[in-house]
Amino acid sequence: MRTSRVPRWLGHYDLMVRSLRDTEIAELLDSAVIARLATIDADGYPHITPIWFLWTGGAFHLTSYSGRPHLARIRAEPRVGLVVDVEHELRADGERPNRQVRVIGDAGLSVDADRAWTERIRDKYIDRTVAPRATERHPVRERILITVTPRALTAVASI
Repeated sequence: MRTSRVPRWLGHYDLMVRSLRDTEIAELLDSAVIARLATIDADGYPHITPIWFLWTGGAFHLTSYSGRPHLARIRAEPRVGLVVDVEHELRADGERPNRQVRVIGDAGLSVDADRAWTERIRDKYIDRTVAPRATERHPVRERILITVTPRALTAVASI
């Protein structure tokens, strides 16, 4: 995997950016913010899907109900993009600092038959003591595991 920190294109803007430290990357990817998954349709246009994820083992793991349009797009074209970002409150200087991890990679699909990935991802976002388990609400709906293996990862923050 190619890891870049501050991309060259940012030099075209009057922005102050810095590379995220490994601890900041881990903190962002462990937080309960959504990812945005970019897929390409048959006409070459991008589609963005907000989706929960889990980062583990050097890959992003996401699940979705079988039959969703982004799954068909991944089957047709497994090259995807993914971004995880957080924007902070407006500062007195008028700036809204942010942190972001951007990925291009390859997506693979498999059935999450025992819903183990679905439950692990769900537990990251929802307190199980407050809300019922997803398997209790939708026991018959098939879930598909999307595994995104990064080819390149860019992790930056505005300052």
